[in-house]
Amino acid sequence: AVLIFEALSRADPAFSSFISIHNMVASMIDRFGSDEQRQHFLPKLTSMEWLASYCLTEPGSGSDAAALKTRAVRSGRDYVLNGVKQFISGAGDSDLYIVMARTGADGPKGISTFVVPKDAPGLSFGANEHK
Repeated sequence: AVLIFEALSRADPAFSSFISIHNMVASMIDRFGSDEQRQHFLPKLTSMEWLASYCLTEPGSGSDAAALKTRAVRSGRDYVLNGVKQFISGAGDSDLYIVMARTGADGPKGISTFVVPKDAPGLSFGANEHK
């Protein structure tokens, strides 16, 4: 796998970075997801029918997970997430987003991970950064 990603990086660093992020999301669902989540998401992610993004970075806290401001509050069987993420590879184009949000106290503990589909109510995207 390392040799493949080295070759991809030589040809297109942005593409290889995005595929690495996509693979990280699939790996997280495989390792930490429920059986139902694995059965529902992994076939489409591993076949690349769906693309996935990882959403941690926030304005003012960067990628410091302990400083997350995005909050998740339970509402019945669901959670309502409120916050802003930035610098998300594939934002607006991915089918699935892994979103880190605070469900507990401030600091390094109390952070949960949510699988958010692209059509989730209230999900929105700002303008793309041109790099």
